[in-house]
Amino acid sequence: MSAPLVIRAGASTDRGLRRESNEDALVVTAAMCAVADGMGGHEAGEVASALCVRTLGASPLFQLEDFRSFEVLEPEPPRDIARFRAVVERELRLDPEIPDDAIEAVRRVRSVLWQADQHIQHAVEGRAGTTVTGVWLLRIDGRMLWVVFNTGDSRTYRLVSPQPGGRAGEGEGGPRIEQLTVDHSEVQYLVSIGQLTASQALVHPRRNVITRALGTGQVWEPDVWVLPARHGDRLMLCSDGLTNELSPAHMARVLASVPHPKEAADVLLQAALRTGGRDNVTVIVADAVRPGEYAPGF
Repeated sequence: MSAPLVIRAGASTDRGLRRESNEDALVVTAAMCAVADGMGGHEAGEVASALCVRTLGASPLFQLEDFRSFEVLEPEPPRDIARFRAVVERELRLDPEIPDDAIEAVRRVRSVLWQADQHIQHAVEGRAGTTVTGVWLLRIDGRMLWVVFNTGDSRTYRLVSPQPGGRAGEGEGGPRIEQLTVDHSEVQYLVSIGQLTASQALVHPRRNVITRALGTGQVWEPDVWVLPARHGDRLMLCSDGLTNELSPAHMARVLASVPHPKEAADVLLQAALRTGGRDNVTVIVADAVRPGEYAPGF
């Protein structure tokens, strides 16, 4: 049985050097954090991202001791709900550390994101939307788990566990990060079918065209993953204003070498500004710690 864990997080956000306003938004609690990147013009984009994180932050789901008591408000189900459920259950059960009840946690996260999608649609009438990526740290059947979700191209990464004899996050050749989410974008689709390489995708003229977003009235469905959570885990959530400026190797070095999450987030943001700051930049560094182990970093 895993000991209880909470999130100790630090965050930074900036409009960047070329944007008139900041359409990014973020939320951090002891059990959940998320980054949203609005789009659709500075006023509407700001509304969309703010509504997204406000809905997540206000949801009782992330505050309940027993998530099963949260009432699921079902979005429009997939065309084949039985097949959808079977696929999710099969994916979760590939890992023997993931309890069966995790499927219910996935349903509830999906429900909250659907509520955010509806709030944004009603507020901006399809004139804007937002990406979102987030993590929820919860306990099911005595096991601590990360529920990771995303819609769009904001990303969540994990600092890779240390190799025997190495420092935190170090593998062969130095620190390394693992991307936990998969972008919902045109170039990612082309990479997945073999028409583009990852290197070509970085400079493709349509690299910023996303295929899913909340609030647009079109495709909103998130991808959701459930992963074992362990004491000392370090995750990073960010908008594409960070990943478009910094290499994975640079981000990994900072995450592995700066112990305090707020300081790590600040260092990453300043590095993104120094290398161009062409977009809004938002980053959250989230550590899994025991309750009372540290004061909140945010």
